Amino acid sequence: MEKLRIEDITKHYGKVTALDRVSLNVRSEEFLVVMGPSGCGKTTLLLILLGVLKADSGHLYLDGKIIDDLTVEDRNFGYVPQDFGLFPHMTAHDNIAFGLRVRNTPKDEVNRRVEELLSLVELQGIEQRKPAELSGGQRQRVALARALAIQPSLLLLDEPLSNVDEATKSEIRQRLKETVKLAGVTTVCVLHEPGDALVLGDRIAVMYAGKILQIGTVQNLLEEPESEIVTRLLASHLFRWGERASPDG
Repeated sequence: MEKLRIEDITKHYGKVTALDRVSLNVRSEEFLVVMGPSGCGKTTLLLILLGVLKADSGHLYLDGKIIDDLTVEDRNFGYVPQDFGLFPHMTAHDNIAFGLRVRNTPKDEVNRRVEELLSLVELQGIEQRKPAELSGGQRQRVALARALAIQPSLLLLDEPLSNVDEATKSEIRQRLKETVKLAGVTTVCVLHEPGDALVLGDRIAVMYAGKILQIGTVQNLLEEPESEIVTRLLASHLFRWGERASPDG
């Protein structure tokens, strides 16, 4: 079932075209990765989805209803920025609880929900620690829990692994996908690293110069790249797929 439809979204910054008639469908509970190099337009697309930026043309639909003019608050989307966006003076508990408190959620319900989310992201016992006392992976999980606390209609992730230590990235990457799947939330994630995209995405939309070049499963992209640019962007991960020893195989 379709959850989100992005239809012919275009965005200009002066004479620069950041997005050129971008169209995508995102299925309910799907983890869709938008992958591409820096400057390709993927973060602009994410901010238009969030409602922070407005497209010059095109439309957004959520559950079949147009949301172009809805405010950030009315969209009720969860968002994890690249730097995680945690409040440094707040504990992990208070960071996770922030969105609920803004919505005047009763205290008992806030505490129950925070406890539930700490369990989901496997961070029980760190409730009173502040962000500076947490590792990069722990900060990411607190930010994810905060985004999930409001039971969002859609989860948006901006380079969620860019501030994670390389030594623990594989474990954190797998935990991120498992957590999102357990939460049952439809997710749009932008990434520039092909290795991360290929692990996380149910499907991957390859973006270049403001356009979506191809969208498909990992197998589709690795076995049937539709352009030289897609092949080049995935080149470091094409050396092995199943029994294939090379793209020519």
